Amino acid sequence: MLLPHLRTLARALRAYRVAQARVLRDPANPIRHRQLEDAAYTLCVLMDRRSATAAAARAERLLADALAGRAPERAGPETPAVKP
Repeated sequence: MLLPHLRTLARALRAYRVAQARVLRDPANPIRHRQLEDAAYTLCVLMDRRSATAAAARAERLLADALAGRAPERAGPETPAVKP
């Protein structure tokens, strides 16, 4: 899996967190819920996760690692080379 550009990732995470806060402030507003669903979907796609909570956690780890100057985590184990 390719990692998204850090600026794109930061924007998506911020949109998700802002949408969460708006839903908490105005829980009866269906537009706020739709905005949260849209932000969660975007974050899940960027992070290749099914859960918005897992996607947000992974995004936060990646951004923290980038700020600390550490290499990004791998998407998974390397595929072993196939010998002919």
